[in-house]
Amino acid sequence: MKLALPRLGNIEVINNTILTDMGHELVEAPPNSKRTMDLGVKYSPEYCCLPLKIALGNMIEAIDLGAEGLIMAGGWGPCRFGYYAQVQRDVLLDLGYNFRMLIFELPRKEGIRTLWKNINILRNGKSWLYMVKQLRFAWQQILLTEELENKVLQVRPREKKKGAASRILLKSIREIKQAKDINTLEQIRKETMEKFAEATNPHMQNLIRVALVGEFYVSLEPFVNHHLEEKLGYLGVEVVRKNSIEAWIAPIMKLHIFKESFKEEKDIEQAAYQYLAHSVGGEGQTSVGNVVLAHQEGLDGAIQVVPFTCMPEIVAETILKKVSEDLDFPTLTLTYDEQTGEEGLNTRIEAFIDLLKMRRKRVNVS
Repeated sequence: MKLALPRLGNIEVINNTILTDMGHELVEAPPNSKRTMDLGVKYSPEYCCLPLKIALGNMIEAIDLGAEGLIMAGGWGPCRFGYYAQVQRDVLLDLGYNFRMLIFELPRKEGIRTLWKNINILRNGKSWLYMVKQLRFAWQQILLTEELENKVLQVRPREKKKGAASRILLKSIREIKQAKDINTLEQIRKETMEKFAEATNPHMQNLIRVALVGEFYVSLEPFVNHHLEEKLGYLGVEVVRKNSIEAWIAPIMKLHIFKESFKEEKDIEQAAYQYLAHSVGGEGQTSVGNVVLAHQEGLDGAIQVVPFTCMPEIVAETILKKVSEDLDFPTLTLTYDEQTGEEGLNTRIEAFIDLLKMRRKRVNVS
């Protein structure tokens, strides 16, 4: 079957492992662009948030390129993410597209049969042992990708030549995507870390450090957040990314074959407890907890990214005002939709970083 996945950051590194190597034909949607967004906005219900619209644009572009099946995650709870796939499927059917939607989520009663059927479609006649092997390797690809992405956030504000860190990462992502075994991944890791070391100016120390929190998709997809991590890096800021694909998938799966424990998840909930004792869906409680932890870790501030109309993050935004006041810890909330303008965004980011630098100077003087 010709299968495609919506884009999300560098999630494409697993495409060959879970699709091509399983005997399917991979159809990659083009990189997210204004066309992708325009397609999603045109056909999505107006009230839907930007991640749903962009992913729908991905799906339309993939089907137009020949995709017969679309893989999408699902979920349960207050966050509307759990309904994305159903809404997207209905929109695409109304547009006259002929395709199959493969939704993967923790099942409830009648959903078990559907999940089993979708797993068998993905398995494509391969043995269960082979499928588990591929999923485990895909997990290692994700872990290495995110390790290198986090390293870039440290190198970028310290790089000797602007753009070097991003170029190194891009080359490594292509290599990770083509890798077939753990030894190859380890070699990629070693060589990439050496290149990062060569690109780094070791004399640039004591930089402003900012936590990036908020809604999962917006924080991890550069096109949607207007390349926020790069903007901050080139302003001389080290970004500490608090969201990750690893942290998103592991608690959903609750499988210890992927993660030894969920201590980190519990630590975030405990940090948030004083301000938000219960989950409100999505990353709402996580955003609050991560800002508290960022303060405890000695960071200079935090930036929350929010898709317009996102209920969990709106709750978190309101609470973060109290957190910021109590802890004397600056936070900035950036809200994104299809109307978000580049210049206004840049002005707010630069003003926030200037504020953090002035606070740092005052502390050093005193």
